[in-house]
Amino acid sequence: MESHNEQPLVKWSAPQCPYTVEYAASTLDDIRLAVMDAFFSLPRGGAEIGGILLGYFRDGGLRILDYRPLDCEHATGPSFTLSERDRARLAELLAEAAKGPPERQPVGWYHSHTRSEIFLSEADREIHLQYFLQPWQTALVLRPHIFHPAKAAFFFRNADGSMGEEVADREFVLEALAVRPAPNSQSAAAGEPVPEPPARVQSEAPAITPTPMARSPFAAPANELPDEQQPSIPKFLETPAAGGSRHAVLKLAILGGCLAVAGAAFQTRALWLPRVAALYRHSEQPPPLFLGLNAIDLAGQLQIRWDRNSPAVRQAAEGLLVILDGNAPHANELDAAHLQAGVFTYARRTERVDITLSARLPDGRLVREATSFLGRPPDPASAAGNAELRKTQEDFAKQAAKLKSDLKAQTERTRTLEKSMAAVQKQLKDQQSRRMLNQEAGK
Repeated sequence: MESHNEQPLVKWSAPQCPYTVEYAASTLDDIRLAVMDAFFSLPRGGAEIGGILLGYFRDGGLRILDYRPLDCEHATGPSFTLSERDRARLAELLAEAAKGPPERQPVGWYHSHTRSEIFLSEADREIHLQYFLQPWQTALVLRPHIFHPAKAAFFFRNADGSMGEEVADREFVLEALAVRPAPNSQSAAAGEPVPEPPARVQSEAPAITPTPMARSPFAAPANELPDEQQPSIPKFLETPAAGGSRHAVLKLAILGGCLAVAGAAFQTRALWLPRVAALYRHSEQPPPLFLGLNAIDLAGQLQIRWDRNSPAVRQAAEGLLVILDGNAPHANELDAAHLQAGVFTYARRTERVDITLSARLPDGRLVREATSFLGRPPDPASAAGNAELRKTQEDFAKQAAKLKSDLKAQTERTRTLEKSMAAVQKQLKDQQSRRMLNQEAGK
């Protein structure tokens, strides 16, 4: 392990921070690499990770020289939300680190945010205030990105003991360091110093050699291109020099043989192409299945959504949605139609709701995703309004049921009257027929 005096240190400070922070560039680069690796491990945001920071605090300055990752079990989903086992593991990790040398003591912790901006949530502040009691211990939050460098920010206690939330004046970019060469075994054994990698030099845009491509209908004619961009003529098409006719004939013979083999392969493609395609299909790895589970709050109503167009949802025959709101879990069985709807509305009662969605495929495989919602407790007035709305809806439903029953009874009465009228009409018609017959008989 490198000693702290051999590592280049980067200084960080903020106007509100009562101390300065110096960190080993290689240490934060290793953390950044671990965060990026977890970021690309899962679709739609990856997994969040964290751990503790090691170093020392002396003369109003905090130095971060090393770190230890915390193996989070992600019981509630890909976010870095600590379960009871994770908290016990964190306490053990801190106790073990406290037994180390004075320059490798716990000085804070770090974790990544992959689905939100850089900030400290209520759960993050609760973790910091419970496990990191010293006023100079810090919290480092990292935010990875696909197309841009990762960003980070340090958080610290305010004068009143609370954790600061402002991030605009403390956010910084974590640029990737140059690749550090592995130390030579012989030099290391002899005690010779390992040469440092050369510093990166910012230069202008590098020269790029264009790759020949198929001619575009929008490209300029070849004779209008600069000389350095003119396509080179293959040597075997150049005019042979005097005395080089034998080499030209040999090259043409080889070219003709290659063309003959290619023509034969094209003519017999119906024989070998299906086998090659089958081998390629069998060698391909199936894409990972996902559900795209997420949750948002709308006035106390939790909108639980998932991607109804994902292959897992489209193929699933049944599913199970488990909602943990407080201490009692709510299990909701979903058929294929409800799964393909892609949404479930739930009136939450507490500030934290843990959600797990499982979908069973026809072949018996089970696809499961979990997520959590953390926000302010529902407004009692809003809850009362929702209860009143539900009561009104129930009253309307009862009235509709009564009207439906009355309509059914009225329909039965109408049918009875129609039958009675038909019977009376038949009697009148029979009487009229008999009367006419009697009249004709009297004549």
